[in-house]
Amino acid sequence: MNKLGIDLGSSYTKGVLVDENNKIVDYHVSKTGFDFIKAAQKIIDKFSSNHEIQYPVFTCGYGRDQLLVPYVSNSEIIALSRTVFDSYNRKCSVIDIGGQDTKYIKINDQGQVDKFKMNRKCAAGTGSFIEEIAFRLDVSAVEFNNLVKQATEEVKINSFCTVFAISEIIGMIKNGFALPNIILGIYNSVVERCVEMSPLEDYLIITGGVPDNHPEIIRLFKNRFNNCDSPEKSQFMAAYGCVLLNNET
Repeated sequence: MNKLGIDLGSSYTKGVLVDENNKIVDYHVSKTGFDFIKAAQKIIDKFSSNHEIQYPVFTCGYGRDQLLVPYVSNSEIIALSRTVFDSYNRKCSVIDIGGQDTKYIKINDQGQVDKFKMNRKCAAGTGSFIEEIAFRLDVSAVEFNNLVKQATEEVKINSFCTVFAISEIIGMIKNGFALPNIILGIYNSVVERCVEMSPLEDYLIITGGVPDNHPEIIRLFKNRFNNCDSPEKSQFMAAYGCVLLNNET
């Protein structure tokens, strides 16, 4: 029997299948869309086709209570903190860059959350900020990461609002600015919005779908902070934490 953790985010739903020894068996992610129930069922169907799932499943995120099967809902902040602390076993700060929001979490040396803050200034510093710009430019996430490596200088993006940022970027392209330099500016804008959230004095862990899909952003963080890391498949850490929080179940 395998346990299942599901993080029902506003943009993407992430699932982690875990064996009886709390080792991860498999991962799956799909777009959430407008129906959290359907999004959760996609994850369940994906894993149940080849594995026997133990119920209840363990959930977190915006849609954590939107399931038709037995479930136990958890705080996304607590679940993510649990996995991070289990992985690093140290006091640290976490920046989690998701589709619709960016979270700052300060974890003490006991693994408890000392401080939490969420960025609510439009979509600045989030995945939707990058996705909307990429959509308008008709450039994929993979192309973004490849192009930014060709940047020779940064073009500063001044707008917080996605709509105004797109207009600003289109104007830059019209005026002959190189696309790789613009993309570097976009990435640095995301990093800057994250850094503004709180003083980052501890060891810094970067998690979320954005660093998973835009690894060049991790490099930019590491350029600013000597003590910085981002684990592989970090967007699944909260889903995994849901299972770890319910070991006794």
